[in-house]
Amino acid sequence: MAALNADTSPEAGADCDDAEDSDADGAVNEGCPKVADKSESRSDCANDSSDDENDGVPDDDAVNDGCPATVVRWIFPPDTDQGDKLDLEGIYGAPVRDGDVVYFGAYDGYIYALDAADGAPIWAFETGDAIVNSLVVNEETLFAGSTDGRLYAIDAASGDEQDRFDTGSSIWASPLIVDDVIYVAAMDGELHALNKDTLDPVEGFFFKADAGLVMDPTPADDDTLLVGGMDSKLYALDPQTGDERWSEPFEGGNWFWGRPLVNDDTIYIADLDGNVHALDLSDGKSVWPQPFRASAAVRAAPLLAGAVLIVVDREGNAYGLNPDDGTPLWAPTPTGKTVLSDPFLLQSTSSPSPAAGDEGSGEVLILAQGGDLCRIDPADGSPVGARLCAEVKL
Repeated sequence: MAALNADTSPEAGADCDDAEDSDADGAVNEGCPKVADKSESRSDCANDSSDDENDGVPDDDAVNDGCPATVVRWIFPPDTDQGDKLDLEGIYGAPVRDGDVVYFGAYDGYIYALDAADGAPIWAFETGDAIVNSLVVNEETLFAGSTDGRLYAIDAASGDEQDRFDTGSSIWASPLIVDDVIYVAAMDGELHALNKDTLDPVEGFFFKADAGLVMDPTPADDDTLLVGGMDSKLYALDPQTGDERWSEPFEGGNWFWGRPLVNDDTIYIADLDGNVHALDLSDGKSVWPQPFRASAAVRAAPLLAGAVLIVVDREGNAYGLNPDDGTPLWAPTPTGKTVLSDPFLLQSTSSPSPAAGDEGSGEVLILAQGGDLCRIDPADGSPVGARLCAEVKL
């Protein structure tokens, strides 16, 4: 895992012809094109020398050619050739930063706490199985759900276990804390509501779907909680009791896995058939004349960038939709990358708070599998910078 800082103005043109930090951002020749057959990557991009060598044979004398337009601050586990290098196996949930510490869970079953400044490990906690979701930090406690079926409450400073709750079924979705309650969705279809201080079940709360819940529980407003999963249904629940708010759940074409986006009284959500839906929060009925159909399954959450709804499918195609009716505003932008994580909006310093109707207030960042970082303008889907995607090569 690397800490990445997107560079809004990578070096280009004549700046790529020297071995200097021309834009004074701490990186040399970031974003410069590959000169010959080989390109530099990873730790080779962190110096001011030419490292294009294969078996000692140099390829060119250009410095940091082909390096991403992204400053890599640190890498964990460290980028080393040692045989005993830590193998995380995979990181499926987004890391969480709290103060000077970054927390994340890995497929190896461990929860890690790292120093945010340099990536140095602070502690590691072992669960009974893989972790495939994000963690939650509340006050001084870290909450983590594992595929071993347990929710762990861990002291955020020391990594010591404080408590645990066993759902009896695997946990794929991230936990959610609302006030004094933590909600945990399990693969047997049950949504658990627990007192966050004691992990005791909340009296009078019960909900169980027909199949596994894989979508992160999402608050729509103070009175409605959204959950969904493998039965292809989206449920709106009373967060106090678990009772259903709608006369019937909304049924899509496949799993609801990615988180929904709630804007005012409208829910935007995509399923694994590639259908993007807009629903009325009050009753779960469709708002658009028909769903928008992407070319592939959609795992990532929709994103509202000004007056454009951004959707990215699994094959890396980015779409800009009119949020009022679901019609495309521009032709799809193909990144050619596999995308499972949520896109996010990097707001421009000139317009830190995009207003309705302002599509050009920032850029959309899309992180693909393998570490590629793609950047598009939400106004028209065009690439931001010299290249659409930077080959971070992690």
